[in-house]
Amino acid sequence: MSAPANSDTSPRGPGGLLRMNAIVKDFPGTRALDRVDFDVHRGEIHALIGENGAGKSTLMNVLAGRYRDYAGRVRLAGRPVRLTNPRQAHALGIAVIHQDLNVLGNLTVAENIMLGAEPRGRLPGTVDRRRLRRQAGEALRPLGFRLPLDAPVHRLSVARQQMVAIAQAVRTNARLLILDEPTASLGRHEVDRLFAVMRDLKARGIGLVYITHRLAELPRIADRVSVLRDGRMVGARRMAETRLSELTRLMLGRDLAEMFPPKTNTPGEVVLSVRGLTRPGVFEDVSFDVRAGEIVGIAGLVGSGRTEIVRAIFGADAAAGTCTYEGRPLGRRSPRRCRAAGIGMVPANRKTQGSITGRSVSENITIGILGRLSRRGGLLCPGAVRRAAMESIDFMGVEPRLPGLSIDHLSGGNQQKAIVARWLAAGPRVLLFDEPTQGIDVGTKAQMYRLMVDLAARGRAVLLISSEFIELASLADRVLIVQHGRIVEDRAGPVSEEALFEACATETG
Repeated sequence: MSAPANSDTSPRGPGGLLRMNAIVKDFPGTRALDRVDFDVHRGEIHALIGENGAGKSTLMNVLAGRYRDYAGRVRLAGRPVRLTNPRQAHALGIAVIHQDLNVLGNLTVAENIMLGAEPRGRLPGTVDRRRLRRQAGEALRPLGFRLPLDAPVHRLSVARQQMVAIAQAVRTNARLLILDEPTASLGRHEVDRLFAVMRDLKARGIGLVYITHRLAELPRIADRVSVLRDGRMVGARRMAETRLSELTRLMLGRDLAEMFPPKTNTPGEVVLSVRGLTRPGVFEDVSFDVRAGEIVGIAGLVGSGRTEIVRAIFGADAAAGTCTYEGRPLGRRSPRRCRAAGIGMVPANRKTQGSITGRSVSENITIGILGRLSRRGGLLCPGAVRRAAMESIDFMGVEPRLPGLSIDHLSGGNQQKAIVARWLAAGPRVLLFDEPTQGIDVGTKAQMYRLMVDLAARGRAVLLISSEFIELASLADRVLIVQHGRIVEDRAGPVSEEALFEACATETG
């Protein structure tokens, strides 16, 4: 039987590692944390979930020493502590691995692992490179990682960069490890490997806080789960005794079934036609059509070439073959030409490809329609820009409603809303969505689902890439199965998520 929402689900006794009691954190005009209790035990994986803006990051930033002005009590290994800066938290054995990995891409694997503890060479100011490599290798060995010690980290996959960050944390004798959305950019096999590492760290007595939006992963890895909503702790559960539907209700106040809206679209004429799209070594002879009022899904395991196919359609990467829009060949494709023709793309990596960092929410939303917002002579009309931005902010529900705020200060879900708002303002007839719900909260996911169904109902054509098979099964009229850069099947809906996974994982030919 599940524990009551505010009960203490943690075991008593000497296993206690962290206990946070009645934590309060205020920002101007907002209470981000309202008397939150949270605890972690040695050798435990404790998941922390909640919608974007629920307070997860704020709570972890208190724990990481980023805020001095919080109220409440923190005990670490039974001793009271006052966390006032990141260096102090690190010295106490608290390590954070952020979704945007805190590794230095220009340094080697060994240099990253030993950062701050480089063995000195014989001459002043030098590093003993041989000892550095040996010590980095010793840090990797207990984790079972095989990494090229001399390779620059930027050349590694996201999964391998994550291994570097974990090795660095464990090397510094971290006893509490916080993983923020660690599986957001990983494929199924990479997730399996990460989970094996987490279980090994757990067996060594390290406490882990696991922040995720992928609720389906929780039964595989979490011992306990705590739910934040609007800055308050609304539930603490033992995972083995809890259904995912219960967690969804705690997060949202409604059931999971309500996330996917009923479909009312009717596919019409072909709007986008792709023929013989080829990029040697990446994908080959890709051909398909997308109709007005249709949602076409692209399913494939990580590395199958699905993202590369969509990028080539949009002209972000060069490829042979033809793309026809409303019966007219697009010719030499580029993002600018595709946008002008009526094709929009929401990329998978919103931080590096989707948003214009360092610029305001208003600038990010209106960048594609500045011509419509200018007076004669090309001078921008500030009033028109603000009105257009506020209309999009209100339509997408971007919070906070501050058009002048830097987009960097928005949560991941609200950044995604702003990026989608930019394309909706441009009015494309074809929208390419690459992992539109990656790393965003359940409530924003539901909003994206409603948006895509509504776009199709209004006659727009939607091409959807997702690693979540339930999204493809629930939203797509047809699903293209991609393996090793080839479309091996065009499967009409309805189709189950289990069938989609089997189709992607079972080699054909």
